[in-house]
Amino acid sequence: MKILHCLRDEGLHVSGGFSSSSISKATLRERFRSFNAAFDEVHRVQATWIVPDAQLREELRISIAEKLLPAYRSFLGRFRQHIENGRHPEMYIKYSVEDLETAATDFFEGSPPSIHGRRRPH
Repeated sequence: MKILHCLRDEGLHVSGGFSSSSISKATLRERFRSFNAAFDEVHRVQATWIVPDAQLREELRISIAEKLLPAYRSFLGRFRQHIENGRHPEMYIKYSVEDLETAATDFFEGSPPSIHGRRRPH
C-alpha cells in the first residue's frame, strides 16, 4: 500500500487545475523519489522471504504484479514527460515497467536481490 500510495494523483495539481502546466513538479519529483525508495525497500525485504510452495510463491508474485504494474504504468504514462523535460530525469524515473516486472520475480526466493544490475534504459 505504501508503494501504491506514492502513485496517486492527489496533491499533484496546483490551483485546482488539471492541465499539464498545473502539475507541481516538486511534488511529482518527490513522489517518484518516494516510490523508488519504497520499492527498493520492499524488494530488498521480500526477496529474502522464502515461500517454499512454488505455486503459492507464483500466485503471490502475480497478485503483486497485477496491482503494481498497471498503477505504475499509468502514473508513468501520465507524468513521465514532466520529469523527462527537467534536469536529471534518471534521478526520478529509476525503473521502467519491465524493470519492476523483472524485480517481482525475485520476491519470496529467499536470497538477496541485485536489482540495480538489471536496470534497462528507459
